[in-house]
Amino acid sequence: MTDYKIIKLNIARSCLRYIIRTYKINEIYIPYYYCPTVRRTILQENCKIKFYHIDKSFNPTDIFPIDSYIIYPNYFGVCSHIANTLIQKYKNIIIDNAHSLYSEPKGLASFYSLRKFFPQLKNGAILYTKKLLNESFEQDKSIYIPKELSYKELCINENLLDNETIKYISSASEKYYNQLNTEAEKQKRINNFIYWHKQLNDTNCLSIKITNTDVPFGYPYLAQNPSKAQKLANILTNKGYNIFKYWNNLPNSYEEKIFYTNLVVIPSYYFAE
Repeated sequence: MTDYKIIKLNIARSCLRYIIRTYKINEIYIPYYYCPTVRRTILQENCKIKFYHIDKSFNPTDIFPIDSYIIYPNYFGVCSHIANTLIQKYKNIIIDNAHSLYSEPKGLASFYSLRKFFPQLKNGAILYTKKLLNESFEQDKSIYIPKELSYKELCINENLLDNETIKYISSASEKYYNQLNTEAEKQKRINNFIYWHKQLNDTNCLSIKITNTDVPFGYPYLAQNPSKAQKLANILTNKGYNIFKYWNNLPNSYEEKIFYTNLVVIPSYYFAE
């Protein structure tokens, strides 16, 4: 970890822009099952995208050229064991830890999203990189909202961020984050994950393997079929949970399609009931 430089930026996508510019990446591998805004970000940096598949356990099914640049998302904060395996094989692995704030940085670079873990924040991301970019940026002016955003507000905020350029984290977000009891937040998420795992593991079609140091973004529950997934999502929504679908629908021929139709991710920042 001592080899990494730390840069605090406005959003996780800015971290990726920073990495592409720093390492002058012209081509990069990303999974089909991934946030579509990341694809747009990469293309906006004039970087070519090559796609790869993952299996039902989030493992890449492709074998990559040894020197290729590869992004691997730590899906929902439960895939550190996969990231650990990949960095042993490929030197240019970039770990997207937007769903795993407490994970140790690994690979060529790792980036994190503060706002995804703390819904009050409208901006905030951290990049660990072994190389710095010789550019300076303006500071974000966003404020933080001292309450959890509603589903509608979260969607509006996401749309507003679509065209954001690289900026440093706002002073308000950094101040708020520095005042947080991050250890207490960490333990709350672990406790909530354990609660949901006990409640749902017997019927979860996903085999979850987490390390002792993982603090998941949420509990990913893979239902047997779309109707059962929707039933659980409706129950949680009626309790006030913000339930998102991850991510856009894929062709029927792709094994990853099952995640869009059958996966329910229970955010771990709620107190389990």
